[in-house]
Amino acid sequence: MFIVNDEDIKNAERLLLPEGEIFDKERREVIYCMESKDVQACPGSGKTTTLLAKLAIISRQLPLKSSKGICVLTHTNVAVDEIRNKLEGKADILFQYPNHFGTIQSFVNKFLAIPAYIDRYGKRIARIDDEIYYEFVQRRSGKLDYGAKNWLDRKRISLADLRFSLSDFCITKKIDGPILMNPTAPSYQKIKKFKEGILEEGVLCYEDAYSLAFEYLRKYPQLAKAISERFAYVFVDEMQDTDYIQNDLLERIFDQKKVVIQRIGDSNQSIFDSSSKSGWKITENYLSISTSKRFSTNIADRVKTICLSPQNLTGNAKIVNIRPKIIVFDDSSISKVLPKFGDLIIESNLHLLTKTIFKAVGWVGDPSKPRSICDYYEPYSKFGLNKRHDFDGLSSYLKMANTGTKESSLKSKSELLLGALLKSLRLLGVKRPNGLPYTESSFSEYLKTQHKGFYEEFRLQMIQWCLKLYQGEDILQSIKNYITVDLCSQLGFIPNKELLSFLNNNSDSEILVDLQSNSFTHEKNNSRISIDISTVHSVKGETHTATLYLETYYNKKFDVQSILEYMKGKHVTPRLETTKKSLKMAYVGMTRPTHLLCVATHKDSKSHLEDLHNVGWDIYEV
Repeated sequence: MFIVNDEDIKNAERLLLPEGEIFDKERREVIYCMESKDVQACPGSGKTTTLLAKLAIISRQLPLKSSKGICVLTHTNVAVDEIRNKLEGKADILFQYPNHFGTIQSFVNKFLAIPAYIDRYGKRIARIDDEIYYEFVQRRSGKLDYGAKNWLDRKRISLADLRFSLSDFCITKKIDGPILMNPTAPSYQKIKKFKEGILEEGVLCYEDAYSLAFEYLRKYPQLAKAISERFAYVFVDEMQDTDYIQNDLLERIFDQKKVVIQRIGDSNQSIFDSSSKSGWKITENYLSISTSKRFSTNIADRVKTICLSPQNLTGNAKIVNIRPKIIVFDDSSISKVLPKFGDLIIESNLHLLTKTIFKAVGWVGDPSKPRSICDYYEPYSKFGLNKRHDFDGLSSYLKMANTGTKESSLKSKSELLLGALLKSLRLLGVKRPNGLPYTESSFSEYLKTQHKGFYEEFRLQMIQWCLKLYQGEDILQSIKNYITVDLCSQLGFIPNKELLSFLNNNSDSEILVDLQSNSFTHEKNNSRISIDISTVHSVKGETHTATLYLETYYNKKFDVQSILEYMKGKHVTPRLETTKKSLKMAYVGMTRPTHLLCVATHKDSKSHLEDLHNVGWDIYEV
């Protein structure tokens, strides 16, 4: 077994920590540990840095004597890039054979889904991507038999939402659900043929990859043994974000008798949608990192019971202590909540700090609900927080690019314009020689090598468009003409009806509002601050200077009112599912700030205010 010594840790401290800082006892225990173990890490614990230290130490001893590899699994490519950048080339070997370093999705694709597809069809997959898949199904939907399509419409089932069952590859409404209908029914056979036809064309949604993976393991059960023989150690970061399907798959392919598996995360920060369940059941005798470097001791003391499973939580004594605040409103004063939050920020002199981030977050952004983020700030648009820049119409790309937020830098405008052009290429059926759709980098490289003169003109045109957007000019017609005339002519394509529909589609204009509506500006005593407004889901993993948690309505309950006893420092195991979800959501939202935590609640909570004040909350009524 691999052994970590004190000198290894000192080297890791020099590599990863600011001068003079060291890993404390809890973090050292995690780094020393080289047996299968779960690690429960509190918010702001620096768990990724702790994992990096372990990886940096292991990398110095690679290749292992057993010639086996190391497998590191994360949930986002951003996390992969962050780890790679922090190691600064010190651990490049971790990204080389026989090791694997990437997202769980990329692991499933590489070791199971792609081989399964080749085994099934004798060719490679064209694309695994939800957005491309939904777009592709929409374009092919006209090929489905009318009777089958009518049946789906009556059942309110979207054709693009159909899945292959994990258990037997039949057609289902959900990947883990029952078969769609009687398999002998003519409509089922036609729907199955359509879905399998999309698969054969090589366009998969992410869940299709898991269905293929499970089918491949059923067909070749010895694969699990081979994968377990390949890796000596498996590290899973942000384990709380692993759903039960991913966890089931990992347990099938990694034999815990042969592979050391360490799972790192915070089980209290699992905030899955109702359609998904966390797959992490933390084991006994787990290791813990209970000291947060993010927030003050005052915040730590208040939030440590506002969670599903209480844990030891110690704040950062170096951060100034500000008592958490509760802002109480009624139906007529709810619009005063954000200004009051702004006052509290300025009164605490937090606006004088460097690199400040002030945010107001809520669980529900849907304006149709009885209380949502929109009730606190009417111009709020949940759509504006959506990072999915794939729209049904060219005008939507331009509206997204032509905003006044931080996202409206020239670089962001360029990315959106290029996204619209790539969408046009997909609609035209323009593909790379390997059959895959063009990406930003591959399209630029293609033009540079195959259409050099046009490439220079293209770059200049992109710059001109971005500058015009920056100046507020309308470039819609200019881009339409460029795509249908210049681009199509250069590539040898004729505009088809799909492309023309995209170029002329303005149907989503009503839901596309100016993104600056999601930023509230507040002034007091000649000081001006901006408060960004968003959902809890969108700020997961972020660190703020001050955070306001907005009470919203979910599943017939006001979320803050349902957790008031937990805010008093009391904890009982919740029985109601809505309370469990409210606690998880609140824990994620309330552990974002470094200095100031505020919570907004309706005056219906008035009977609890004295108790809340006595345990450390300051109360303000508006």
